[in-house]
Amino acid sequence: MRIINRTTKYFIIILVVIMCIPVLHNSLVKYGQINEVSYAKDGEQQLLRVGLEGLYYNKSSITIKNTSLVVGYAVNNSYIKEFTIEGGSFTFKPYTEKFSKSGNYASYENAKKAADSYVSEGKEAYPMVTYLGSWTVAVKGGGETDKYAVMISSSRGEKLLYSVDNHNAYPQFTSATPDKNGVYVVDLGERQYRGRIELGRYGGINNLKVVNIVDLEEYLYGVVPCEMVYSWHEEALKTQAVCARSFAYIAGFGSATNIVTPYNMCDTTSSQVYKGYGAEKKSTNEAVDATKGELIYYQGKPVRAYYSSTSGGSTENVEDVWGSPMGYLRQVPDIYELDPELDPWIITLNADKIESLMSENGLNVGEVKDVRPFVMTASGRVYSVEIVGDNNQVITGSKLRKIFSLYSTKYKVVKYGDRPDYVSVLSNGGKSAVYIGDSYILSGDYKVQKASKDLEQFIVLTADNLLNYPAKAPTDKDTYYIAGMGYGHGIGMSQSGAKGMAEAGFNYEEILKHYYTGIEVR
Repeated sequence: MRIINRTTKYFIIILVVIMCIPVLHNSLVKYGQINEVSYAKDGEQQLLRVGLEGLYYNKSSITIKNTSLVVGYAVNNSYIKEFTIEGGSFTFKPYTEKFSKSGNYASYENAKKAADSYVSEGKEAYPMVTYLGSWTVAVKGGGETDKYAVMISSSRGEKLLYSVDNHNAYPQFTSATPDKNGVYVVDLGERQYRGRIELGRYGGINNLKVVNIVDLEEYLYGVVPCEMVYSWHEEALKTQAVCARSFAYIAGFGSATNIVTPYNMCDTTSSQVYKGYGAEKKSTNEAVDATKGELIYYQGKPVRAYYSSTSGGSTENVEDVWGSPMGYLRQVPDIYELDPELDPWIITLNADKIESLMSENGLNVGEVKDVRPFVMTASGRVYSVEIVGDNNQVITGSKLRKIFSLYSTKYKVVKYGDRPDYVSVLSNGGKSAVYIGDSYILSGDYKVQKASKDLEQFIVLTADNLLNYPAKAPTDKDTYYIAGMGYGHGIGMSQSGAKGMAEAGFNYEEILKHYYTGIEVR
């Protein structure tokens, strides 16, 4: 592993100057002295710390495939480049051996020389960087373990250690050279990332976590195509860009290490799906650029823009899902969601399976005799459900969604003996009962035709919702159909609905103002 520090670089420059102008021979630039070129002003950016949990969570080792990396520290909102390492590729592992620290050195070269002297005595020793311009030698044996220590091994067999020492700061790594597009990208193998990468044993664990320190707008390049289909209408993509930006903005910015809570957002559905540089698409990058800096504001303050894949015909009041009301997250019709990303669905469960699932979640129902929605919301979602058995249980629709692995809480329970395609029709002759399966219907392309017997569900468009009517019921009394629509919590923007609205001619601001009540986009 070749370490190139600024001392070496400046010595070469000074040497040339000395050769040309001997009177400058007293000029000296010391290792650790920071030239303006060495700064990347974090304070002038909106940098997020994103935990890469999707592929790199609690790993025993992680390899960065770049052949050279710049190593530096985030200090007072400035990224200070400390040195460059070169060595083919680099593997990071927690260092859990006991060791003692020997000496304090201002450069890698001095620490390496000291480490080599221990090696010549038959001991195992490595140069160890602890902060800006702070090096020591880690001598294996005796001493104590360091719960934050990490070893870097180059593909050429060279090794060094790093830890947080008293500064609680891990080094951050970025590519030393740009790719063919002029972008500096850190290559973790399966995925590549703009910005910087920090790897550490946060909280003193014996595995590694990975944090991507990345500018907000560049982060969005890797989010939008993962959250919305990149070939969808440009106005839908702009809608997603503003939602994702507002969601991330509320998480807060920062670049410095936090060894206890290393990040506020991750790269999975727990926050927003983010797959970095390799996921970027031209169409979604353009949507991010076209809305650069735009956020959703409610009553003068930026707000977190919750969204889900598919609402099933109507979004939901936030308090009916998460308990606390928010003025901008109100139920609205989603009737443009005519080509949903996830089609209406049916999950089949028998009584024994329901009993087993409830028991696994600490709910003793005993022999299941019935499943019935207990309280419904105005949008048609199940707020609570009663499981009737030896010990009746009333639980929330959200909890049952997790227990039964349902796609949403907008569903009906269909039981043996039901005729679920029953609707009430109002005509000139008054109100009458109709079974959809026995009726003629007006299709989406304005053709009158007999209802198909092959469909699982019939979907009815009303003035303010989409309603599902399963075509059939179970054929035995111990089987239940959970027949639903939608995918996700149903709060805020529906991605499938935004697609439909964009295709119908609405622009992204109009779409956002439809899904978020009383907001501004600026």
